[in-house]
Amino acid sequence: MNDLFALDLTINLLLLGVGAAMVAGNLAALFKNNSEDHKLYFSRTVFLTIIGTIITIWSIASIIKR
Repeated sequence: MNDLFALDLTINLLLLGVGAAMVAGNLAALFKNNSEDHKLYFSRTVFLTIIGTIITIWSIASIIKR
């Protein structure tokens, strides 16, 4: 039986969006910090960028495998 709402694909696409947003947001924070004098938690920003990259790669792999 086919999935009526394609929930597997929907969840993978949502995870792709969340992961890509984490990467883009944290990279924007890193580049913006270079131009302004705001305190930035560098290790947290790098950690969240890595986690976002892992989520993005994992969801792309899941979509391709599907």
